[in-house]
Amino acid sequence: MSEAFNFEFEDYDPLEAKPVSKKSMVIFFVIDTSESMKGKKIDDLNKVMRDIMPELVGIGGSNTDMKYAVLSFSSGCKWETSEPLIVDEDNEWKDLKAEGITDMGMAFEELTNMLSRKKFLKSPSLSYAPVIFLMTDGYPTDNYKKGLEKLKANNWYKYGIKIALGIGDYFNESVLEEFTENKELVVKASSSAQLAKLVRTIAVTSSQIGSKSMSIVKDDDTEFKDEDVEKTKEKEMIKTVQETVNDDDFINLEFEDGWD
Repeated sequence: MSEAFNFEFEDYDPLEAKPVSKKSMVIFFVIDTSESMKGKKIDDLNKVMRDIMPELVGIGGSNTDMKYAVLSFSSGCKWETSEPLIVDEDNEWKDLKAEGITDMGMAFEELTNMLSRKKFLKSPSLSYAPVIFLMTDGYPTDNYKKGLEKLKANNWYKYGIKIALGIGDYFNESVLEEFTENKELVVKASSSAQLAKLVRTIAVTSSQIGSKSMSIVKDDDTEFKDEDVEKTKEKEMIKTVQETVNDDDFINLEFEDGWD
């Protein structure tokens, strides 16, 4: 009988397998709060974030500390959470306000700084690779490539689940594909209803997949490598995302309560 597969990330070092009774997983919400999000878009986003927080409670079961962290970016970037917070019934979403430009590259650099055992990924136990959920409605106004290059050198980013949501019709899809490294993990919301559906599905499903332990051996009796774990979880996420966006009910939501 196979043992549970647990792995620990050390900053820029290979992953290590160690037994542990309880693990930790963080979902990072990286959110565009620039001027173009002002009004209905940011109001809709705040509403769905308030609504989904209770749905994240208990994901991963009693053996997992589910946490979340929020990084907003506009003219500069800001951690809305001073540290990753354990998801529980007392969580209250702090409404975001929109103003300024779109310093996405700065947000990537700040995220890189905190994806570290010395910073936001401190844990007395092992940690699952994080989920990084990027949401934006526009184009970067700074040197995003510089920030993304640093982010891609981070092991937590490499092995985490990355997904991006474009809000409205004027976001830069190619930038989001560079971030996720897979165009199937870039999705679009054209209306309030689609936004609510996608944020809820992505946040809940990615947390469930991200906090899932993998068997140490595959069906053919070969060992899982770190890359196998990453690819297996990524495939599960892609399947859920594509099923959602190709569903007729979701497509019909495009014309309900959109944005100007």
